Amino acid sequence: MRFVTQPLALLSLVFSVASYAETDFLLRGTWALKENTQSFQDFGQNHQRFEGDTFHLSQAVISSNQRLFDDWTLSGVLNAYSDGEERLNISQLYLRYRPLSASSIKPEVKVGAFYPAISAENTDFGWLSPHFLTNSAINSWIGEELRIGGIEFSFRQNGRQVRSNWSWKVLASLFKGNDSTGTLISWRGFALHDRQSLYNDRLNFLPIPGVIDEDRLDAPAWTEPFREIDNRFGYYFGAHVAYKRSAEMRYYYYDNNADANAVDPDRIYAWHTRFHSLTLRYMYNPIFTVFSQLLVGDTLMGESIVDNDFNSGFVAAVYSMTPYTLAARADWYQVNDDDNYALDPNGSSGRAFTISAGRNISEHFSLTAEWQINSGTQQNLRFFQDSEHFTEHLFQLALTATF
Repeated sequence: MRFVTQPLALLSLVFSVASYAETDFLLRGTWALKENTQSFQDFGQNHQRFEGDTFHLSQAVISSNQRLFDDWTLSGVLNAYSDGEERLNISQLYLRYRPLSASSIKPEVKVGAFYPAISAENTDFGWLSPHFLTNSAINSWIGEELRIGGIEFSFRQNGRQVRSNWSWKVLASLFKGNDSTGTLISWRGFALHDRQSLYNDRLNFLPIPGVIDEDRLDAPAWTEPFREIDNRFGYYFGAHVAYKRSAEMRYYYYDNNADANAVDPDRIYAWHTRFHSLTLRYMYNPIFTVFSQLLVGDTLMGESIVDNDFNSGFVAAVYSMTPYTLAARADWYQVNDDDNYALDPNGSSGRAFTISAGRNISEHFSLTAEWQINSGTQQNLRFFQDSEHFTEHLFQLALTATF
C-alpha cells in the first residue's frame, strides 16, 4: 500500500526552519541535450532520466539536521524534481543516537529511512555527488531501488584518539521495505542519472510483452521500490577502514532476504537480491583524488522465473583547484540471464564514460558542464527496435545554487 509522506515531509521542513536547525539548501537547473528517444521514465528505451532537449529542475534539496538532545539528532532530506512520478517528497528521514563515551570505541544507532554508506561518490549532503551531475551505474541503481527502512548499529574508532594512523568502523542493519529491489536492473538494466527515488515514488520501464501480458507474468511496467510485500526482515553488514585522511576502503554485504515467490495484489513481485560492494578512495594530494567501486550480486524472482547475476564497477578521478574542478569516470555493467524463460530476456551489458568540468562562480553559485556516452546491449530491446544495441550521448549544462 502506498502511504502518504508529503505532509510529514512538509511538517519536518517547517519544523527545521522554524527551530533554526542545521539546514542546507541546493537548487539546480539543468539544460540537457540528448538523442530524441523516449526516457525509461515515460516507458521508453532510453536510459537517461530527461525527456527532450530542454531546461529541467534536476535537483531541489533541503537537508536538515536538528539536535533534539545531547545524544539524539533528527535528520531529513526533502527533494523536488520536474520529472518522474513523485515530484515532491522525502528521500531520507531518520533519528541518530550518538552517546557521549569516554571509551575510544564509540557506538552509534540510526533508526528510520536512510542510505547505507555504500557509495564512493555520493558523499555530499542529500546523497549528492560533489563531482558529477550524473551518478555511476552502481549508485544510480542504489538511488533508485535501495533505501533502508530500519535500524543500523555501528561501532567506530578514530585513530587520532589512540595515536594511530588507522581508523575503523563496523556496522550491521535490519530493515524492511526493499522487497522489489532487483526489478529495474532485470527488466530495464542499469541506467546512469542522478534522480533519487522518493517515498511513494513509482519507477517506469519498457512494457516488455513477456512481463505485462496477462497470460504470462502479468506484472505492471513499473515498480514501487520501497514496497513491503513479504513481511520479512532484510539485513546488511559492513566495515570501513581508513589510513590517515588519505585512503579508505569500505566493504558491504546486502541481502534483502525477500521471499521470491511472494506477490502483492498489484502484481508487484518480491525479488531476493544480494550483493557485495567494495569501495576504495585515495587522495594523492589535496587537489587530486581517485576512487572506485565494485558491485557483484544476484537477484531471483519466482521459481527461477527470473534468475540474474549482475556486476558493475567504475573508476573515477577528480582534479580540484579552486575555483575549478575537473572529473572523469569510466563505468562498466552487466546483467547475466541465468533462467530458461525465453519470453523475458534480461541480459544486458554496457560501458559509459563521463567527463565533468565545474567552476565556482561565487560563494553560492557554480556552473558545471558534463558530457557522457553510454553504449551497450540489452536483449529485451529487440521487442521495440531492430537491434539489441544502444548508444546514448548526453550533454548537460547546470547552474547550482547552495545556501
